Amino acid sequence: MSYKAPLASTTDFGIMQVGTGLSVTNGLVTATLGLLNYGFFTDGTQTNPVANAINIITFTNTGPANGISIVGGTQLTVVNAGTYTKMFTLIVNKTSGGTSSMSVWLRLNGVDVVGSRQDLELTNTLSQIFTSGNFTLTIPAGGNIEMCWSSADITVVLAALPAAVTPTRPTGDSVKVTMTRIS
Repeated sequence: MSYKAPLASTTDFGIMQVGTGLSVTNGLVTATLGLLNYGFFTDGTQTNPVANAINIITFTNTGPANGISIVGGTQLTVVNAGTYTKMFTLIVNKTSGGTSSMSVWLRLNGVDVVGSRQDLELTNTLSQIFTSGNFTLTIPAGGNIEMCWSSADITVVLAALPAAVTPTRPTGDSVKVTMTRIS
């Protein structure tokens, strides 16, 4: 089997076509930043809910990111249109007895996303519970997503973990979100 030479050019596809966000230099394929949109966003504070209301999660920290940013503290806004996957983790704390429900869901450009809700049933007093989820959706250029949550119980909170000793351990953010453009 043989390959076309050169690997690719702006006029000859070779194995791939250059000029569509891809380039080749000495056989090394690279992509422009427009294809690589990603972001890691967190909040390291405790969030107490308003009972029976929509509580929108805030983000205070941006980790590695390209083409996705925090706008207005709650909106994760994309520069480029595409299909994105969003993964999240939450640390939930419940400080009273009994059983309580908590819902978490997404909004796209201010509209609730059908099928995105996850519910947790929290029983008795829980010092912490870790929950995670993911969702894949198409977002237009300049579009944004928000994470919402609700509980009738005001003792259900998103809880950040303090630094600890013996052994020394770092803090833990109450909310972590990773977004990646997949097409």
